[in-house]
Amino acid sequence: MDDIRQQLALSLLPGVRATQWRRLAFWSPAFLLAASPDALAQAGVPAGFIKSRQSLDWAKVDSILAWLAQSEVRLLFLGDDDYPALLSESPWPPVRLFVRGDCALLERPQLAVVGSRKPTPAGRSALAILEPLLGSGLAITSGLALGIDGLAHQLALNAGAPTLAVLAGGLDCCYPRRHQALFEQIAAQGALISEMPPGTASMAPLFPQRNRIIAGLSLATLVIEAGMQSGSLITARLAGEAGREVLAVPGTPFNPQAAGCLQLIKEGAILASDAQDVMLALKSWHLGPIKAVEASRGLPAHPVLDNVGDDTTPLDEIVERSKLAVEVVLSYLLDLEMQGLVCRVPGGYVRQRRQSHV
Repeated sequence: MDDIRQQLALSLLPGVRATQWRRLAFWSPAFLLAASPDALAQAGVPAGFIKSRQSLDWAKVDSILAWLAQSEVRLLFLGDDDYPALLSESPWPPVRLFVRGDCALLERPQLAVVGSRKPTPAGRSALAILEPLLGSGLAITSGLALGIDGLAHQLALNAGAPTLAVLAGGLDCCYPRRHQALFEQIAAQGALISEMPPGTASMAPLFPQRNRIIAGLSLATLVIEAGMQSGSLITARLAGEAGREVLAVPGTPFNPQAAGCLQLIKEGAILASDAQDVMLALKSWHLGPIKAVEASRGLPAHPVLDNVGDDTTPLDEIVERSKLAVEVVLSYLLDLEMQGLVCRVPGGYVRQRRQSHV
């Protein structure tokens, strides 16, 4: 316990990031915390650390340890055997992780799934790309946010697949509050993760920090619907900086919520139109086979695709069946054409049946 207490105290000091943490590993935590400033300087301890040690708050340290003792949360430090290897290899690993749930999932191959907090029906339907992946051994990792994040977590849970949620604030409080039930379900069936100690509110500056953990834990990041100002683009950029694959689901150019995905593809992200695209991007990793899935499980039916038949279906018939405005139907159909799910033919549209990849 003394060793954990000392490491926690060191990790909470201002300015102690991964680079300095690794450098400080040359000295024992007991020496770093107890030696005089002169002794630290003579030993070659960085001056920045010697100054920051003045901020040491043992009351805060003991408060966190008391919370840990009463909770089901584990505390991992950078350099520990159980610290996720892929995250430690990223450019900016956190020096500590609070984990509630199954710590073993941290070492599972993970796919980060991020996107709009207010997805369109097309964006929600695009989550079906994940279904064939859920039996392959991949865990789905996201940020528990409203929209695509929460839907991706729920889809994995419904399929009995592992999912990990990385929070911006402490694990003692669910954010957003309306995801409390999902928060508890992930704790029971997956893992909740944060670098922030209990009592830390989910403030705006902490979300990019959370995003770097999502990107760092994952083999690849898949973006489903993101506007040009979406925080999902930060996750995608960080994934690229970490040397991980970035994939984006294309959307119609008339949908501003798809503009970020289209921009990512222009910049070199992999266009993901089906699960096979994701698996090809991860071909160097030994994952299980994907399964053919005809209908999505736990997601709403597609309002347009479900009204296009195997034989030629006229546009006015699709409009009548879907009960949508013609311009909305045309927008959906363009999006579905880009995904290879429908084909425009003389007299209307035909549904495309994909070959199974098993």
